[in-house]
Amino acid sequence: ADLEQAERRHGRVVRDARGGDKAAVAEERWLRDVIEALQAGRSARSVPPPSEAPEVMRNLFPLTGKPVLFVANVDEGDDTVPEAIAAHAASHGAAAVAVSSRIEAELSELDPEEAAVMREELGAAQSGLARVVQGAFGLLELIAFFTAGEAKPAQCWHLRRGLSAWHAAGQIHSDIQRGFVRAEVIGWNALVEAGGYAGARDRGTLRLEGRDYAISDGDVLTVKFTP
Repeated sequence: ADLEQAERRHGRVVRDARGGDKAAVAEERWLRDVIEALQAGRSARSVPPPSEAPEVMRNLFPLTGKPVLFVANVDEGDDTVPEAIAAHAASHGAAAVAVSSRIEAELSELDPEEAAVMREELGAAQSGLARVVQGAFGLLELIAFFTAGEAKPAQCWHLRRGLSAWHAAGQIHSDIQRGFVRAEVIGWNALVEAGGYAGARDRGTLRLEGRDYAISDGDVLTVKFTP
């Protein structure tokens, strides 16, 4: 399907490329490389978009252009990805994590406290699910941030790494983004250590940031905005 789609897209783009359109020239060249890769059994993901036209992947939207995470089923007590799987993943521009399905199945039969004790005895700091989620976040370049008011439950939000407090406000609500004034920011661990907002204020660990502040993984935000 990807090959047919790439060939059809190439047929449309080549006409614009002949007319001298720079973006079309870059896309036409990239599509030729993609078609060659697909014919050779490689993925569209293995052909990076040209710097002159980074949007070409969105124009084509190939199935094999999507990020891939390999999950290796390993033996009990082993948390490393086998070399062969790691090499295969790397050759396809993918990521890989290791999970013991046997251990995870056994732990799923226990209550959370017993499972945590057994996991600690096995030296497995993270659950298999947590490893998969963490691997997916890394692959997609996502981070997590939180909103938590004095009397409101905490809520987790996702944001692409490197984006700003203004972008984070937009994840919460477009009205908040539109009226953004500033954000009160603290790391989740610092907030927990302080015992809450009152303790954080006493310690001086809460800080005010502007719209261009780059959100860090684990930040807790309180956005001040004008309605």
